Amino acid sequence: MDQHSALTRTPAAGGDFARLWRESRFDGMECLNARFQRHAYAPHTHETYVVGVITAGTELYRCRGTERAARAGQVVVLDPEVLHDGRPAEDGYAYRMFYPSVALFGQAMADALGRPALPHFAATELDDPELFQALRGLHHGLEGPQREPLSTDTDALRAFTALALRHGDLSARPREAGQEPAAVRRAREYLDANLDSPVELADLAAAAGLSRFHLLRVFRKAVGTTPHGYLTDRRVALAKRLLAGFLPLADVALACGFCDQAHFNRVFKGRVGVSPGQYRRGSNPVQDAQAAAA
Repeated sequence: MDQHSALTRTPAAGGDFARLWRESRFDGMECLNARFQRHAYAPHTHETYVVGVITAGTELYRCRGTERAARAGQVVVLDPEVLHDGRPAEDGYAYRMFYPSVALFGQAMADALGRPALPHFAATELDDPELFQALRGLHHGLEGPQREPLSTDTDALRAFTALALRHGDLSARPREAGQEPAAVRRAREYLDANLDSPVELADLAAAAGLSRFHLLRVFRKAVGTTPHGYLTDRRVALAKRLLAGFLPLADVALACGFCDQAHFNRVFKGRVGVSPGQYRRGSNPVQDAQAAAA
């Protein structure tokens, strides 16, 4: 059963809230953002893994013959085909859930371990604040405005592999990051050549000659940031140079690979402290006036 079926089998009660969508770039993974004061799930299973975070309140549920409680601040995870139900405690609960397919988890594990493997999770509630923040941030990012594929893929791979490697029953471990100067150089060259285009993590890893997981580790070790962080810094540096000229702000955003003007403004201000327009006015007010009049 998918989560849409579970919700419609016992529809949310009045006053409750649920938003469900699918992520096509992650094998059609269902994502659910919900707040329940009264809604109770009938016993059901999923063909997928169940991964999420409790953001408020307490969810009560029965799983593997035991009554359990998942509380705010905890990560929750279930293997595929595990029978469970769900209902709110007196204070209700809110959660953000992912339903990643077995194939998606298998691909992430092959990437991280160099061979096929699937995690098994014996514990269903996890106290792991760092993982909680990573999963919640990923979920917010998927629900929010359009994001760059490199950022989304990086966040998803890091969050799901961290969950499996820390808490899954896996005998194999990733190899040490080590030094990969040639691969890092190839990755930087690829990023520098694609400042104006969307970058896929899989394409970047192929250019570097490493798996996606290993590339993220060696790149951060060598450069001090993720490939997406490096790409963003290079795009902002290019934007600052272009803002000294006469290109309209929308054209500067496009030339630097930002999704739209709002994305450009948000990222630029986050790195520089002022908006692109303010930067242009402060660095060259004469050219800003000429560009506005063009």
